[in-house]
Amino acid sequence: MRVVVVGSGGREHSIIWKLNQDKNVSKIFCIGENYAISKVCETIKHTNEDIDNLVEQIICLNPDLVVVGPEAPLNHGITDKLQKKNIKVFGPTKNASKIESSKIFSKKLMIDNKIPTSHAKSFENHGESLQYANIKGYENIVIKADGLAAGKGVFIPETQHELESVLKDLLVNKTLGKSGESLLIEDKIFGPEVSVFCFTDGVNYSDIIAICDYKRIFDNNLGPNTGGMGCYSPPEFWNNNLEEEIKQTIIEPTLLAMKKNRSPFKGILYTGIMITQNGPKVIEYNCRFGDPECELIMPMINNNVSEIFNEIASGNLKSQVSWKKNSSVCVVMCSSGYPEKYKTGYKISGIDKLSERVICFHSGTKEEKNQLVSNGGRVLVLTSLDASIKKARENIYKEIDKIKFSNSFYRKDIALRAIE
Repeated sequence: MRVVVVGSGGREHSIIWKLNQDKNVSKIFCIGENYAISKVCETIKHTNEDIDNLVEQIICLNPDLVVVGPEAPLNHGITDKLQKKNIKVFGPTKNASKIESSKIFSKKLMIDNKIPTSHAKSFENHGESLQYANIKGYENIVIKADGLAAGKGVFIPETQHELESVLKDLLVNKTLGKSGESLLIEDKIFGPEVSVFCFTDGVNYSDIIAICDYKRIFDNNLGPNTGGMGCYSPPEFWNNNLEEEIKQTIIEPTLLAMKKNRSPFKGILYTGIMITQNGPKVIEYNCRFGDPECELIMPMINNNVSEIFNEIASGNLKSQVSWKKNSSVCVVMCSSGYPEKYKTGYKISGIDKLSERVICFHSGTKEEKNQLVSNGGRVLVLTSLDASIKKARENIYKEIDKIKFSNSFYRKDIALRAIE
């Protein structure tokens, strides 16, 4: 099987790492630039943002299967365009990917189909949004840009000034462009958060895996939101009853609603959920693997992952997805300044000194003058599986300082709450 993977971050590195262990896969191509990926498969640069150009590049590779990592190509209809050329794609269609690309669409889907979520109202007018937010109170709301914003479209104001600044930035100054031209103001809900992932062909779905992630940049959940600083599985509060409730009240109604909407969701359904006093409620949906969650998911799968991808791309998930019984933790190493302005080109050393208990995935690296250097804000992701969260966590934090690059940093509290 010839497989093309679209994307070049840590998520895609972990997918390619898993495909390289797959007996069904004979050749892997990656559309994107990443040092570690280039060492295990053929990489192809793609500098043109035009989706049709990307599709033509893929067609020339004559793939049996295409796996799409990032959300942007899905939102631009890459799956639809490739399917018209009779190419199998793991990833939802443009209409189905609206479950992530439009917060307003997904909120309406939930409300119309009685899927538990918080109350929300949408706005395009600055004055109207400010009036509504002031009635609610800054401490009681969450503001969400409607469109894709690379993980930076959710705002939880902590002061009146911050509330006013966010609404002005989005609706007047257009800081997020089209993504922020309309927005949701949601009632804030409380409780532990969990990300739930399942493979689905639009009707059938796999056993789920539950992961807790860390979005804030600094320890103790301080600082701005990021794409993700680390995660662990399983959550300390997870149990069979909670899993069944989430399947029956959220996963199954969501898949049915998308099917009724004539846009069945086929791919990896990633649902962000808050466990409130009134039960689990959906915070958001995503139409692809999370990052760094994917770097935890891929090592946890027992199956040949190409079979899962291929069955879903064919619209018939038959395989029983088997998850390892281990606990798992991953920690992201970043370059100073992330998630705002940061420098690249820092020489990286020490990866070869890591214990075999730790897997190192590359998020933002490249080769420069025969030297491995940083090439992103999130640079490396370290993952470990073991008999307990405590052991997996210790494996990483005992090894992480062997890796050296200037101005690097990481959170030191990933999974700590699960063992306290």
